[in-house]
Amino acid sequence: MFKAVLDDVSLLKESFNAIAEIVDEGNFNIKKDGISLVCPDRAVIAMVDFMILPTAFESYNCDKEVEIGLNIPRMLQFIRRAKPDDKLIMALDEEEDRFELTLEGSTTRKFAMPIISTPQQETQDMSKFNFENSMELDPGILKEGVENAAMISDSITMKLTEDTLILKSEGDSSYTQSKANADNPKIYSLNAKGEALSRYSIEYLSKMLKASKLADKLKVEFNKDYPLHLEFMIKDKVKLGFILAPRIEE
Repeated sequence: MFKAVLDDVSLLKESFNAIAEIVDEGNFNIKKDGISLVCPDRAVIAMVDFMILPTAFESYNCDKEVEIGLNIPRMLQFIRRAKPDDKLIMALDEEEDRFELTLEGSTTRKFAMPIISTPQQETQDMSKFNFENSMELDPGILKEGVENAAMISDSITMKLTEDTLILKSEGDSSYTQSKANADNPKIYSLNAKGEALSRYSIEYLSKMLKASKLADKLKVEFNKDYPLHLEFMIKDKVKLGFILAPRIEE
């Protein structure tokens, strides 16, 4: 049996706002230590790594591990109907092969969606990535840089040195650049081995950064011409990470 009650529905809403931009369906692993989703997008350019812990819930009951396929945008549509004081009750109806969502507040609204079969896609083992450079910062710094870059090009170059983050985009005879030094109060940590330079898709980054409302701290990891790792985290509640493949210049 699985049943969980979540009193802060925004944890799922803000997570799924970004996840649904990257993947439209996926296999959720429900077990005693939480609910997780690790899934690449259809183009295999990006990957979602999501986990919500039992400590995020008012109550959480799971007596056995189960994996279920769900349509993510459809689920998000219902979650977005939540009012500020609503609780979200999630349950699994194994007899009917359905996943049930109930919003409970001044009124009670229930939605049952079918469990679907999703294509099996190979996912990267996160432990295989070796990131030599990392930083923790206010997500607004990266969001502003990406929004500025979007006016110029469809890609952005990220450059990290021992004391500086530079976000730059070039197109035709135009360019834009944002620079933040390590002493910026909105940069909480910066660890770089020499200089790292890599280029990424603005379209994908914009979608991932929709999770900025989820947490006030963003972890960024990358190397030269290497995948980018973004991780939003609320301690003891939610972890939402993304992997984005680099754009390699020919």
